[in-house]
Amino acid sequence: MEKNTAYQLSEVTKSQTAFRWRKLVKDSRGTLLSTLSIVAVLVLWEFIARQEIVDPLFISSPTAIAQAAVVMLQESDFWKDLGVSGYEFIVGFGLAILVGIPLGVFSGWNKTFYHVVNPFISAMYVTPRVALMPVIIIAFGIGPASKMVVVFLMALFPIIMNAQKAMNTLDQNLIKAARAFTASEWQIFKTIALPSTVPFMLTGIRLGIGQGLIGVVVGELFASTAGIGFQLTNAGQNLQTDRMFVGVLVITVVGVILTGLVGVIEKHFSSWRPEKE
Repeated sequence: MEKNTAYQLSEVTKSQTAFRWRKLVKDSRGTLLSTLSIVAVLVLWEFIARQEIVDPLFISSPTAIAQAAVVMLQESDFWKDLGVSGYEFIVGFGLAILVGIPLGVFSGWNKTFYHVVNPFISAMYVTPRVALMPVIIIAFGIGPASKMVVVFLMALFPIIMNAQKAMNTLDQNLIKAARAFTASEWQIFKTIALPSTVPFMLTGIRLGIGQGLIGVVVGELFASTAGIGFQLTNAGQNLQTDRMFVGVLVITVVGVILTGLVGVIEKHFSSWRPEKE
């Protein structure tokens, strides 16, 4: 009996080990394919630049960009501009979260309030915020404040609309059951509605990050005295394509890291999403 039990445990352990290895190989295969695709693009890019199939002035090359990055990382102005852009993004995006989540949740929960504010939300959502840049600059100047306003406006609407969507996808059976047990509207809102909004709010925040980063760069390209967008403008005016690509790469890396972190948190709360009927 003991031998049979030991044998069964051994087989179970072997089976679990084999499953883990298969999962590891599958995950490693995806990572390997992604890495190879990136390397292939970089090699092709370098070849095109070296052979001057396309003028290097327009596309630079990975090696030239890497060399420019090493130089720029040693410059105090680069870190100063990065700090300015980071400050503008954090303040503008933080305000978008503080305003967007309550506005989206309440307008999705209260139909009267929804009908009052939704025409303005829909109109602003389809309006290119870049078109408002001249007005924003006149009102807030060319300093950080105008960039914060642009980031706020760019990131606000994905957050609002995802919060509204959360309210529209609530499990009505849960709400009916809560009302059957004489739960108040506040109790329903606090215990059913708010937890259901978390995955949608994280989705809105993840989408808002990309929009907010666009807002920083566009605002600084338009009119500024510091920031990554300001560096991009200077590099473009001096035909320093390699330095331009370094600026773009910095923004890309920051965006990937931030959206990746929010994506991990969003995945953790994905089970809180109401199931589709």
